[in-house]
Amino acid sequence: MHDLLSINLKRVRALFRMDLHRMFHGKAFYVMVGIAVFIPVMMLTQMSGEKDIMMFIGGEGNMAGSFGAGMSLSMLNILTGMLLSIYIGREYTTGFVKNIITAHANKYDYIISKGLIALICNVIFMAVYLVTLFALGMIMGVSAEVPSIVGLALYILEKLLLSIPMSLLMIAINLVFRHSFGWSIVFICIAATGIIPISLQMGLSMLGFGSLAGVLNFTISGASSFATLTPNILSLFVIIGITVVWSLLCSLAGDCLMNQRDVL
Repeated sequence: MHDLLSINLKRVRALFRMDLHRMFHGKAFYVMVGIAVFIPVMMLTQMSGEKDIMMFIGGEGNMAGSFGAGMSLSMLNILTGMLLSIYIGREYTTGFVKNIITAHANKYDYIISKGLIALICNVIFMAVYLVTLFALGMIMGVSAEVPSIVGLALYILEKLLLSIPMSLLMIAINLVFRHSFGWSIVFICIAATGIIPISLQMGLSMLGFGSLAGVLNFTISGASSFATLTPNILSLFVIIGITVVWSLLCSLAGDCLMNQRDVL
């Protein structure tokens, strides 16, 4: 908690500018952008039967937890997580992390910088995904009836808000498996798809513990159940609350990991 209260904004800005420069001058970022374009192209061209653009966005309660968990905006978090794995893993593998984190430096500055990079990536990937989806959908004549423009805007905002604690969780995961890229990707995919809370909810509901299963809606991935295309200010405030609480917890976990373990 001491690190949180002694954040050096000047140092965060310097780290962020360095990370931003490395991101835009590296190949990995553009590969992920290409994947963000490929995903909607693949879904629209390969899936048979009647299609609707909203199917690939999600946002209607339970759909966001089943189909949407793997085939909606939530899956773009995986791309960000993979990018974080590359950056953090490379910094630790090459020893470059020693140049940016001294023995007595505030590790929280590093966490915030990586979190800001993750947020920018999520915004870009989501924009590329949606532009490709609507543009190709229009060319193919796929129905793109949006129930509510305001609802869609709020839904996208809610997804971006939830991507913040998810990215901080992924940073913590990468700090745990900093020398094992494969395990980082495995656990990032598990976290981003929400397999654990969804499975637990299904199991608890089958056992008759529906009210207990509802508590899992307040986890990072479970909170997607509150994000819908129907404008709901109350849901927005709930998601903001979940974002703040989990962002704090995940960032503190990452800071603790960096303080308890040697940077190499």
